[in-house]
Amino acid sequence: MAGVCDSHLTRREAIIAAGLLAAATMTSGSTRPAAAAPPPPVEVMPGLLIYPRDTWGADLPPRYAIQPETPQFLLVHHTDSSNDYGSGGAREVIRTAYAWHTSPAKGWADVCYEFFVDHDGGVWEGRAGALAGPVMADATGGSQGFAQLVCLVGSFKTVDPTQAMVDSLIKVLAWLGIRYGIDTYPDATTSFISRGSQIYKAGVQVTTSTIAGHRDMSDTECPGDHVYWLLNSGLRDLVNAQRFAWIGAPPENGVYHAQRLGRVAP
Repeated sequence: MAGVCDSHLTRREAIIAAGLLAAATMTSGSTRPAAAAPPPPVEVMPGLLIYPRDTWGADLPPRYAIQPETPQFLLVHHTDSSNDYGSGGAREVIRTAYAWHTSPAKGWADVCYEFFVDHDGGVWEGRAGALAGPVMADATGGSQGFAQLVCLVGSFKTVDPTQAMVDSLIKVLAWLGIRYGIDTYPDATTSFISRGSQIYKAGVQVTTSTIAGHRDMSDTECPGDHVYWLLNSGLRDLVNAQRFAWIGAPPENGVYHAQRLGRVAP
């Protein structure tokens, strides 16, 4: 959330993370039975399937208990890692992020993002428990709280995300908006009292769009210029349209806007 909550790795950090991952896998393999077949994706809404965490991290449990969250907005990130996933695909990129985020350098319980979206439009549960309900994220420099993080796998400083990736991002954001009663109108905002972060000191009131980019919360280039431009060039409208396609358009009085006052959409 606030702070540089990133999976961006320098070459040295990537080598360290790969080594940590290899060590964790070998240790896990020496004490655990052979892994079962990975679970199939879960259809959470029509046309939105999510790979459970066990499809990439059954042998990589959280380091310690993850706390629940009270979501008020959705925060879009990118891993700022190579757009060439290599032979291991997005699964290995996520596993490498886990190794870095749980290393002594970070010390987090798990990957910090609740969900990942890959180039092919595949959606992955990231932080343990995110499919079951809202969980709290981690962040460099502290976390102002109240968000669920959706992270695009790759770097979008100079290139566009694929259409499949954008389509899935829209669906994930719409689903989370429905699930947690978050207003997804393009002009919707929410306010809360910060828990303390590198930008927002504890006790400071924060007001943000209900669908924001990481740079709105922190001094960072995340989620990359090409994704941030999309957020401010119609993507929020598409998220709201997808929401309505799933649950029906609101009455003419715009009742969904009242969610900001604590009312939840049907």
